[in-house]
Formats: sequence, C-alpha cells, structure tokens
Amino acid sequence: MNASWSLAVDMGGTFVDAVALRSDGHITALKYPRAGRRLAEPVVEALDQLCAQSGIGPSDIGRVVHGSTVITNLLLELNEPPVALVLTRGMRDVPVLARQDRKELYQPVIASALPEAKLFPEPLRFEIGGRIDAEGREVEPLDLSAVDAIADAVVAAGVRALAIGLLFSHRNPAHERALRAALQARLPDIYISLSSEVDPQPREFERWLTTALDAYAKPLAADYLHALAEALKVRGLPALRLMRSAGGTAPWRDLAEQPIGLAMSGPCAALQGVAACLGASGPAIILDIGGTSADISILLDGKPTLTDALDCGGLPVRQRCADITSIGIGGGSVVSVLPGGALRLGPRSQGAWPGPAAFGLGGDLPTLSDALCVLDRLPPRLAGGMVLDRAAAEAALGDVAAALGLSVARTAEAVVSAAAAGMAEALKTHAFQRNLDPADAVLVAIGGGGAQHAAEIAELAGMRRVLVLPHAGVMAALGMLCSPGEGDVRLAANESPWEQLPPQGYGPHALFTPMTSAFVPAGWSWRLTADQMLTLEAKA
Repeated sequence: MNASWSLAVDMGGTFVDAVALRSDGHITALKYPRAGRRLAEPVVEALDQLCAQSGIGPSDIGRVVHGSTVITNLLLELNEPPVALVLTRGMRDVPVLARQDRKELYQPVIASALPEAKLFPEPLRFEIGGRIDAEGREVEPLDLSAVDAIADAVVAAGVRALAIGLLFSHRNPAHERALRAALQARLPDIYISLSSEVDPQPREFERWLTTALDAYAKPLAADYLHALAEALKVRGLPALRLMRSAGGTAPWRDLAEQPIGLAMSGPCAALQGVAACLGASGPAIILDIGGTSADISILLDGKPTLTDALDCGGLPVRQRCADITSIGIGGGSVVSVLPGGALRLGPRSQGAWPGPAAFGLGGDLPTLSDALCVLDRLPPRLAGGMVLDRAAAEAALGDVAAALGLSVARTAEAVVSAAAAGMAEALKTHAFQRNLDPADAVLVAIGGGGAQHAAEIAELAGMRRVLVLPHAGVMAALGMLCSPGEGDVRLAANESPWEQLPPQGYGPHALFTPMTSAFVPAGWSWRLTADQMLTLEAKA
C-alpha cells in the first residue's frame, strides 16, 4: 500500500475546508458549503469531493485529521439545552457567583458573570453530602441517599448531560467516581463529566465551570464524532484523529469523552499552519475570520503563545491551549440596531443554515456577508460553487437601513466599519495585554473573511503591513497536517492561488481568488511576492 496522502478537514461555521497533502509537499484544497446538513455529513462529502477531484483512493491515504469550530461556536452562541450540576452541599451557587472581577469600572451594578439560565439554571443545580478535605482525606462519607431524587429530577427535565463537581476532588477523586457510578446506574444514557478528570486543579469555580462546559458540549460532540468516525470506516479510511486545542492530535474517542479539549481546535490548527508557512520571523498577529467568529492570536519567533485559560465569548475556560481570543463577529453575524441607534453584530450567527440572505438558502436576517455583497466586495460566486444573491442581501439590510435613516449602500458601509472597529479593538486589547504593540507586528490574515477586513482593521490598530498567505482560506485544515507529533511536513510551491491578479496595484480594489478574497482600501497598495504571499501595505 502506498499511503502517500494525508487528509485534513476543518469544519467552520459556514464552510468545510478540506486539504490533501502529498508526501512530496504538493497541496490540493477545496471549500465545501455546510448548509442544511447534519454535522458529520458535509465533512464526509467534502472529503469525498476532494478525493474524487484529486484521484485519491482509500489505499493512498495514510491519515485523516479533523478539527472544527463546532465547540467554539457552541460556547459563543449557547444554543444547546442546559446541563445539570451536582455539587458539594452548600456549594450550589459557586458557579454563578464566579469571580467578582469588575471588568466595567464605571457601571454602578455588576451584571451576572455567567448566563446561568442557558448553562445550568437553578432548578438543575443539586447538592450532595460528603466531604474531602484539602489534603485529600475523607472527613465525611459520601451521602448517596439523594441520588434517586436527583435522577428523577434530571429525567423530568429531559437533561442529556450532567457535571459533577465536589470539593477537593483534584486531590482525591473517589467521591466523584462513586457518585458517577451511582448516577449511571439510574441514568445509563446520560453524559457525565467529572471535574477531577476534566480539570484536576485547585479553585472550585474554574474547575466546576470548565467541567459544566465539557458536559454542555458532550451530547453534540459525541453524536457528530461517532457518526463521522463510522462514515470514514465505511469508506475504508484510516481511524480519525482530532486536532486538540493545546496542539497535536489525539484519537477521536479521547476527545468525544472530553470535548472541551476541542474548544479551540480549528483556530489552533490555523495558527500552526501560519507558523509552518512563515517560519521564524518577527512578531505576527493572526486574524482568522470565519462565518461565526473572529479569532486573534500571536506568533513570537515563529511559535504560538500558549495559555492555561481560554476566554470564549466571555466564558473563562481553564484548558491548556493556544492563546487565542475569540469574539462573536464573522460573516454570518446578525446585524441589529440597539435602542440608542448603534449597530450591533453577533454573537448570534446565521451560520451554515439558513446562512446569510445573499447565500440564497432562505436566510432573511441581515449579516456582515450581506453587507459585503451589497458593496461588491465579494465575488459573484464563492468557493464551493455558491452563487450570491445581491437582491436578497439588499432586502435583508432594508430594515436596518430604515432604522438608521440611511440608504442600503450607506448602511452596508456602516456595518462593515462597525465590524472592523469591533475586531480592531479586540486585536489591540489582545496584543497590549501580552505586552505587544500592534504597530511592531505584521498582521496575517487567514480564514474565509480575514483578507476582506484585514487592511481596515490594521489601520485602526496602527499597523501598516498585512500578509495574506497562499491557501489562507483553508489554513486551519492545512495546519492540522503541520501539527507536532505528526512528522515533518514540507510544503511545496504549488500553482499560485493569486494567478488571476495583477502583480501589484493601489486600492481601493477587491481582489478575488478561488479560496479567499481580499479588499484593499484607499491608501493601501498590494503586491505579490515570490513566495506567493499577497502583501498589503499602508501608504507611508
């Protein structure tokens, strides 16, 4: 068997990105629409199409790696059913009280730190007797007499997942394990997460919240990963491996059991792909814009920065991962007008289905992609063969235009400007908090929407140079094949994805390519370099 190809597939909010890498470094890639399908189906269909167009058979494939923003988007949007919590007696409000950090200094009232009603409402937080002390010694036996009542309440609420968090379980997990066994005996079909397994570290709030989020993600993650693994097995493909938030890959079953480890799977892979393309260089800020979120990260000397705490839509998740800030602004982000007349984008997203109105799939709410379509900043046909409907985009923006008292075109400009401003502020905050002045870094634009907004964001952040890499639109999938522990990967110089562009020019101009499209605003120029990078530069 000549297993000369490696496949990687990344599922974003709107598109599935698939990449095939041959042992000699040759790359072939595609973007495939997600619309209207179950989670596993478009992933398999994208791989089928990629293999068909490249003449790759099952015996040619040595590995298949998968990553996604599914868990990231789930934590940003919080659209799944809530979970139940079982905590040590007297501790039921700890996940709600959180840490009393005053992030908005001048607000007279501190808002609730967490959306408890969406995650674990009060009726689904239960207490149980028993106590382990700080040294890991049992000072009070676990009281299992409440298990039947808890199980009955969970069944009545229709809950599919449950998180167990007991005091000092990171020192001694015996009580948590015994409680899981008792609950599983009554509820064999429920998903259960233990804090001693998800995050075995001190500080109860962080440990219990991370465990609750793991349980929150488990039903959706388990369903789609089992379906995906079975579909690949039927096709005779290698066992699926998944990209982890901390880098590297793991067998899919490991992450189906603990899906919080996928929280930044796709963005981490993209960061590794950029590092492989750039090599050791000066500081770079990575801007990865997809259909639901914008992810911001930093490369120093060609290496990603890491963190033990992840902020995902305001939720503090304690996981070792690439240091990435994710905000709920992407191509599918819904545009609304606040009572004071200000524009708001996201965190709600039209996602893959029904998608932006311009996609012609039945969506009728205004989105950022609709604004770009109205401004002719998107090509008539997107990667994957999706034909845009400009009239539908204009109709979707009509109510927003009426509320603002502007024309549809001016409203589209305002939406794009608001998106750039929000992302620029997030970028500056991320950089300054890590002791990096954005002006000292280059901005690297990736993802389906990165190059569309990068120059405007760079200008607002005081940056003067933007790089758009070859295959920028599928960088997350490419990065999965460059992950540590997967062997040395050499990327060959393939045909240029910018072959239809003039070698240089001066904005404003929309630059269209098969995998991504770039926008050059007034005052910026572009040029193609020998290594196939598109460089945008602000006028000195």
